[in-house]
Amino acid sequence: MKKIILCCAGLILLAGIVAAAMYWELRPQVITLKDGTKLTLVGVTYGTHHVFKGLRAPGSFTPHGRTTLNTSNDTVVVWIEAQHKGENRFGYNNYQLFVYDPENTACVSTWQTTSKHIKAGTDVQAFTLNAYPRRDSKIIVRIGSWGNGGGMKLAKGEFVVSNPGPRSFTEWQPDPMPDTQSDGDLDVTLTKCVMGGRGFFFGGGDNSAKDPMHKGVQVAFHTVQNGTVATNWQPVAVETSDATGNKTAMSSWSNGQHDTNNDPMLTYQWGLWPSEPAWKLRVEMSRTSGFTEAETWAVGSVPIHKGSWQDLWNSPGMRFGRAQRNSGTNSAFAQGMINGYHISVFPALQITDQNWGQGHPGGLHVEVDPDITNGYRLTMLATNERGRNLQTWGTSGGGGRYITQFQDLGDTKSLNVTIAIHKSRFVEFTVKPTTQ
Repeated sequence: MKKIILCCAGLILLAGIVAAAMYWELRPQVITLKDGTKLTLVGVTYGTHHVFKGLRAPGSFTPHGRTTLNTSNDTVVVWIEAQHKGENRFGYNNYQLFVYDPENTACVSTWQTTSKHIKAGTDVQAFTLNAYPRRDSKIIVRIGSWGNGGGMKLAKGEFVVSNPGPRSFTEWQPDPMPDTQSDGDLDVTLTKCVMGGRGFFFGGGDNSAKDPMHKGVQVAFHTVQNGTVATNWQPVAVETSDATGNKTAMSSWSNGQHDTNNDPMLTYQWGLWPSEPAWKLRVEMSRTSGFTEAETWAVGSVPIHKGSWQDLWNSPGMRFGRAQRNSGTNSAFAQGMINGYHISVFPALQITDQNWGQGHPGGLHVEVDPDITNGYRLTMLATNERGRNLQTWGTSGGGGRYITQFQDLGDTKSLNVTIAIHKSRFVEFTVKPTTQ
């Protein structure tokens, strides 16, 4: 009898352990942000056609929020229910997803692809994972929460996602370095590819400096054109891919650097996972000078007005954003043509609400119609009325709208600018990155 009782007790204990394990495995995964937003992992789909069947509200038999999403290749889509504290912020979020491997060696980032309204204060958001550790059985997803001041911190907690896709793939073999590839008369040699170095990415806050989100990939290139060292070609963007189907396309966060051989370097986020035998790097090289007459247009005496960063990004052009009334910046100062592109140049702005320790920053806005495509880039060179070259943080934008930000306008009264629209060159390398 005693043995029977002990046996029953053991079976009950075992059943309890199994039940607890099943509950732990199937329990809802929830992350709560500092602003009170509650994020719950409610679905994971794989393939090119993704269907979310919706959520069933208490007391209702009909699921709400059914939606579909199509992707260009087989990949994972993560579905997250967001319950917003306070007012309904349907369609808006102040966070992004970071995708890690279980070994915490690297990560990539993704933003919301689509969302579906459930009820006031609640929506379901879909995040497409264009890159994730496809050979691993688990995927770690963490949430970066952005504050009103622009700073970002990782929220506490993580989602652990079972990889629903295949995990067996071919392997690429890297070429030995240094490796030279060519596009026409331009020969580009990859001399360095290092991942994991400490960068300035998402610095500050209480995030660990060892977290892969802080780190980038550094590459260096030696460029020769027609047999002569070319210093006017710079790397501006890198598309990184691997044999499993992952792909990330990132412009540089840090440019204008040079290695010990005075070759240009580029540091970008993010690469892929270092466990891969090789990556493919498709590098865009762009000129900084040496433009032909057909590629350029010069505009003199562009006026400068006072304004804020918000004025700079939201004003000129009735096609874009919110025109600023009575600012004098919503009418083009000059219009011209470059190689079939119509260019509108607007008055420049000297920023008055922030200086970021750079003296008197500013910006100049141009619009291009049609938008620049097919491997072309827009570059702007500027001097003040006395001929002093003005340093910039580069030109950014898209959709026909481009803004060049100046580090310090000083006491500049007007600008003389040269706008160039020119074709990039592209080279591809198959490389095994070293780890720092």
